Amino acid sequence: MEHHSDIKQQHPNRVGDSLSAPLLNNWLFKESVTLLASSGKANVIFSSEPLAEGVDSQAYAETQEKLLREEFPEYNQIDYEPMTMLGNREGFIRRFEWTPPDGMRVTQLQLYCVNNGRGYIATATALAKDFGQHELEMVEILEGLLFK
Repeated sequence: MEHHSDIKQQHPNRVGDSLSAPLLNNWLFKESVTLLASSGKANVIFSSEPLAEGVDSQAYAETQEKLLREEFPEYNQIDYEPMTMLGNREGFIRRFEWTPPDGMRVTQLQLYCVNNGRGYIATATALAKDFGQHELEMVEILEGLLFK
């Protein structure tokens, strides 16, 4: 994985830090950024959420797999492995397919990482038939994701 400075030099047009909100006592926050291909045929959603104490990246990834299997019709996991991501942190990547109600099969790559009690998840999505056209760009985005 590249270092922060390498990624910033390759991608000087970074997005983020544009929203702000007051955080009241006993409230939690989730955040998300969505990147869309100009064709409208692929996207990457990067989000974070608070997690219970003691949850690590592997447990987070396993919990997400259970949710995927329960919620996604015809879910099929293609690959799952450890990966260094988000500024040289250890996490996991999963590739899977499923078929939404519209019948158009979808392929997704999903990254999982836990840091300081927050779960970070990034999902790259395209129709299965179009995935190959967008895969390199989506992987480049996933590899360039950072958080503060």
